[in-house]
Amino acid sequence: MALVIQQVIQLLNSIAVATYGIGYLIHVLTEIPWAAIYEWAHTAPVAQGAPHLSAGNEVLYAQFQQIMDAQFQIAELKKTILSMPALPNEGY
Repeated sequence: MALVIQQVIQLLNSIAVATYGIGYLIHVLTEIPWAAIYEWAHTAPVAQGAPHLSAGNEVLYAQFQQIMDAQFQIAELKKTILSMPALPNEGY
């Protein structure tokens, strides 16, 4: 009989803990600003285009883009070279 009572108490305790957890989850979900999240999710993304430059500056901007592209390619090449194994005559 005592074992049955102990199991009933454990069951009621489990139900109480689960109910408390569900109540706390509901409380947390009601505190979230859902309208702000909805507006953020449905705003159109901002398209970032090329800057509007004068004719002289467009040439400089094109050169700048080429230089930055070359620097990126050099950095990637350095990563590749540094990840390659050493030759037998270079070894450590």
